[in-house]
Amino acid sequence: MSNRDEFSQSTKNRVAARAGWQCSFEGCTRGTHGPSAESPEAVSNIGVAAHICAAAPGPGARRYDKTMSREERSGIGNAIWLCANHAKLIDRDEVTYTAARLRAMKAAREKASEEEQRSGKGASLFAIGPDIVCTGELAQVTSGSWTLHLKHFVAGDRHALVGFVSGFASRAAEDRYILSNELGDGRVLSGAPALAMQGGNCMVTCPVAPPVPRIDAQKLGSDFALHPETNDLYVENGSIAWVSGVDYLPQKIRALLSMQRGENVFAEMAGVRFYEYFEAFKGTFWLPQILMLDVIRQAAIPVGGGILTAPWMTPLQCVTRVRGVELLSGSPENNRLPLRVDLDVQGVGRWQRDLEIYMPTRDQMEEGARRLAETRPTIAEFGHYSTSSETR
Repeated sequence: MSNRDEFSQSTKNRVAARAGWQCSFEGCTRGTHGPSAESPEAVSNIGVAAHICAAAPGPGARRYDKTMSREERSGIGNAIWLCANHAKLIDRDEVTYTAARLRAMKAAREKASEEEQRSGKGASLFAIGPDIVCTGELAQVTSGSWTLHLKHFVAGDRHALVGFVSGFASRAAEDRYILSNELGDGRVLSGAPALAMQGGNCMVTCPVAPPVPRIDAQKLGSDFALHPETNDLYVENGSIAWVSGVDYLPQKIRALLSMQRGENVFAEMAGVRFYEYFEAFKGTFWLPQILMLDVIRQAAIPVGGGILTAPWMTPLQCVTRVRGVELLSGSPENNRLPLRVDLDVQGVGRWQRDLEIYMPTRDQMEEGARRLAETRPTIAEFGHYSTSSETR
């Protein structure tokens, strides 16, 4: 067994995405991904996720830091994305290329990548199912299909995409979707996507179902009115207060975005993946973009019984477009994450609001997963579920 603390494939993909798939070595502008002549579907990758501090001690180990834990040594904080030439260079001269200098190169490249995205030079972000996030451009849209010019993977890789296509028939109904942050919308996939190489470009054609109908916000129904910060019940004239229609919308959105996928014992697939994405992309330009994709999923894709029976219903029900999701803080404080949502709402029009959503800690997520594993077998007899998280 190797004693090297190697990077996982997920870590390699993320450090490449953060660098914009370009070498991070100062002065090097070389892209690391492109088409390969080996086959119509092949991709050439000359990039390397190099260790800033060596993966293991021993002869030739550069910048080894014995104070680091194995998790730190194999984590994204110890990775820098380089072309193959510069990956070799830094491991031949640790005097010139110190850990501090490499971290500065990495930070500079990630900042440049972020600025390219903000200026509009980067491609749009898409999600194909739950495990694939990629950059690309919409090449064609018809009533029955979306065709993408795929550029790079932010999460997942070519192998994962091929696996999604070949295993489409066995995928859960809730996992069959495509989302676009450029459109602020998504569709249920009506069939398996098709991959093709055209002139060196990777094209993905996704058969899509018609958009899921939304309801007027005035028809959202009603619920107990809850304080936005404490979730305490409001009492008016000695009775518990109710909220309904458009007035219920902020509370409903806050509740839905506060429930992580896997937390609801009656609906394992319901909920957002904010915690997971925060763990993977915190501190990067990608984070709000990927959170936006997750809000689009809540707005456009049915879940649970809503995807199997007509009429379809999405979790957010009345949101027709997600225009933006902006983080108002770099990290949660006291389990609260402030953010701003910019939405188009059926029957209302454009709707913007600052919200505070609940964000669990790692310990809370692990404890919740343990409790659910113990509880889920005892509730299997129930044939219904609730997606409410308003008791937080």
